[in-house]
Amino acid sequence: MLSLACLAAAATAYAYVEHIIGNIHTAKGPNVIGPEYYSGGIPVPRSQLREKNGMKAENILLIGNETRIGLTPEQQRQYGSSLIYTGTLADIIMVLHLDPVNKTASLLSIPRDLFSPMPTGSPVGPFQKIDAALNDGQGGPNNLVAAVEQDYGIPVNGFIELNFNGFINSVDALGGIKVYFPEPVWDAESLLWIPSSGCWHLNGTQALALVRARHLQYDPPGDNEPRSDWPYDPESDLARIVRTHTFMKIVAGTAVREGKTDPAAALSFLNAISKQIVVNQALKGQLLSLVTYYRHVDIDNVAEKTLPVSGVPNSYYYGGYAIGSVLFPVQPADNEVIRAWDPQVFPKAVPPVSVSVVSLTGSSYAAEEAGAELSTHGLKVTSETAVYSPGTPSETLVLYPPHELAHALYVMKYLSGAVMMQQSTAVAAGTVQVDVGSLVSISVKATTTSTAPGEASKASTAPASTTTASALPARAHPSTTTTTVPTPNGVVSSASDQEEPWDPRACPAH
Repeated sequence: MLSLACLAAAATAYAYVEHIIGNIHTAKGPNVIGPEYYSGGIPVPRSQLREKNGMKAENILLIGNETRIGLTPEQQRQYGSSLIYTGTLADIIMVLHLDPVNKTASLLSIPRDLFSPMPTGSPVGPFQKIDAALNDGQGGPNNLVAAVEQDYGIPVNGFIELNFNGFINSVDALGGIKVYFPEPVWDAESLLWIPSSGCWHLNGTQALALVRARHLQYDPPGDNEPRSDWPYDPESDLARIVRTHTFMKIVAGTAVREGKTDPAAALSFLNAISKQIVVNQALKGQLLSLVTYYRHVDIDNVAEKTLPVSGVPNSYYYGGYAIGSVLFPVQPADNEVIRAWDPQVFPKAVPPVSVSVVSLTGSSYAAEEAGAELSTHGLKVTSETAVYSPGTPSETLVLYPPHELAHALYVMKYLSGAVMMQQSTAVAAGTVQVDVGSLVSISVKATTTSTAPGEASKASTAPASTTTASALPARAHPSTTTTTVPTPNGVVSSASDQEEPWDPRACPAH
């Protein structure tokens, strides 16, 4: 969104913008879905796509790469040495949805700690946090695209990647930004330090410290304790997503204002950021038309949602390896938020020819019980087996063959809890395999929804024979809420940003 906003700020200077776009670096993106394929890799008739003036709805993956390569020695002392942090994890994962009919943009954030299947051949192994999908060398962005498409069913039509060095240089090229802090804040790891409330001017390095802050401590009013004893923001990376949403709007708004008041400065900034981003080749060819078409998008009203998740207490071990703090998905909330964010995102659910059931708890009885429950929905269950999951607790996985997401979605209608999809070439065409984990409920009838735009729905199900999947309450402050849907810790994060009193925001207009 930042890159598009910056381009839009100077979109009237078409010739120069076209020249600048020509300097943007590209990376291969064979997993990017072309405009003729939009939903689950399945061809959608052109008449069914949201289209206007020749522009189609698109989803663009925005990637923040946390590589330290390119940082100065001083910056590496703050953010870590590139000799130690040699990988390329995704610090930020967002999908920008562009709707040509309404000329609107909306953002969906995927928490980086969400435990997910990796695409086949990923060097980090078959399962990891979603951020690790980027750790595939030059093919990292393409591999992350595949993970987002296969695990969450979100079609990706392009990607934009920005690393730490590019982030710093881009903010500095803008002359820094102004951010209002209601309270003093401190992060001992990112080294963010705001000693007093008020409007602060941040350079690129300071801005990165703000966006990187996952261990934020704040100074409550009337508190006299040293900053090391200040209370922590309890939401960690989920709170960081909220602050990043705010930050992006501040930077984009600043760029747009520069474009209106000082076109030369805006073009200078545009030139700087064009040298810092990496996009897939097809998107590069679209950039000029996209920024021209969407140049009047109201930055302040861009809708922002985050996939609801639930945290696994303590460090998670999988296959004997410590994965660290991880988050699990929450269904049906996740799919409902995705549908509200992009109403065309999923193909129509189609029942599979057959379903095989594998219990990950090692219990043959659990496999038979799950098979019997799925059979009540008219699904043909052909086998019921049991194995032990490499991790406890375990997610439920709905495995489907390539290009057959519609079958997985049909089965997922009857599942709630920590459930995720996984594409697999080992699953026969027309069939689905359900690996039943330790945190799942199989309902007697399909979930029906009453969904407010962008929110997780109030789910209505008949009593389940395992754990009952009851209604997910509307999200409210604080940012997590208790639920009886099976989760690792009994709480589900909010799909909507929940701003805390200490969270930074745009400086008041004068």
